[in-house]
Amino acid sequence: MAKNENQKLILEILGTRPIAFNPSLAHALGSAKAGLFLSQLLFWWGKGRKTGWIYKTINQVEEETCLSRREQETAIKLCKKYDLIEMRLMGIPAKRHFNIKIQMIIKFLEEYADKKHPEEGNISLSKIDKLACLKGFDKLGR
Repeated sequence: MAKNENQKLILEILGTRPIAFNPSLAHALGSAKAGLFLSQLLFWWGKGRKTGWIYKTINQVEEETCLSRREQETAIKLCKKYDLIEMRLMGIPAKRHFNIKIQMIIKFLEEYADKKHPEEGNISLSKIDKLACLKGFDKLGR
């Protein structure tokens, strides 16, 4: 069986498709869960009915990411701390809507990259991750 056929079979057995996760977001935020949450919102960005806003219930996010209600709340607080998202309750009954502040995310990621490697100037986060891997572990295995 070819690789693609095996991949299709595994996805068919799982019954769901994988989600996109950007580890660089997790590194910049200092939280894998917040990185996963924001990655998922970025996936849905532009696909909502209201321009700029995404409607996602707690159950939908949990089904898509396996993040519990508490984990979602913590991720939302962290994203709001850096002013990367806005959340509002809208409609009747009230439902969670998220506005992703793309320009703020870009600024946040650029500032993170500059703090990580100021001598490098404009450097991509993926390059930062590679540089960090090349430096290896310290004596304590970190």
